[in-house]
Amino acid sequence: MTNGYVGWKGWQGTDFGRCCTEDALYYEQELQASGMTSVLGLLVGELGYGNGAFAGWVQSAGGQWVGREAISELQHRAVGAGFKVIPSKEAFSHAYGPGTFDLMVAFDVIEHLELDAIRSFLGEANEALRPGGLLLVRLPSGDSPFSLAIYRGDLTHRTLLGSGAIRQLALEAGFEVSQVRSPVLPLWGLGPLRAARRMAVRGLQTVVFSFIRQVLMGHGSAVISPNMMVVLRKEAATL
Repeated sequence: MTNGYVGWKGWQGTDFGRCCTEDALYYEQELQASGMTSVLGLLVGELGYGNGAFAGWVQSAGGQWVGREAISELQHRAVGAGFKVIPSKEAFSHAYGPGTFDLMVAFDVIEHLELDAIRSFLGEANEALRPGGLLLVRLPSGDSPFSLAIYRGDLTHRTLLGSGAIRQLALEAGFEVSQVRSPVLPLWGLGPLRAARRMAVRGLQTVVFSFIRQVLMGHGSAVISPNMMVVLRKEAATL
């Protein structure tokens, strides 16, 4: 990806690291659903940080954030805003040492990579995480007919993975697969009208997604939402 991608996404330099209320609610609840109640005092690594919304949220919540990004304009923005980054070709474990990160995330990133690069990142993340540490990956769901607008709407997308494929890759990299599910949809905190709308959306999704999973596909664990959230845990060291 190039700096032109930044303009296409509409990311403004003055907004780098800014996390709006909606995003903050999402990150907080997504991590809680994944089994992490707080990032206070934790070392958090992010691959492909975009305009830094998650970076800003982590630092406001008391965590230490470190990012790696392929687009040079976003690298400059992060450094200018006082965030810690590593070069685009450097491994997290090389920069900070193996087994040092408590949490790593890749939101809407690995679909931009070829399969070999995805394998490489998962192996790198496993090396960088402490035993019991988590890797959170959000990506378009290859199980779902509703993911195509997301996946095909960006020319830089390279790989669409279903839940079975991401499980296979995770196990290859030595991870324990904790969760493969739809992303959270916070209901409260954005006003009563949005809460009511989201409750209706969630109810409709429950019915429609279940029907597609069970009746049309016969695949009870398929993730039918447009995006899929994968929570991977590095296995604890054995004595």
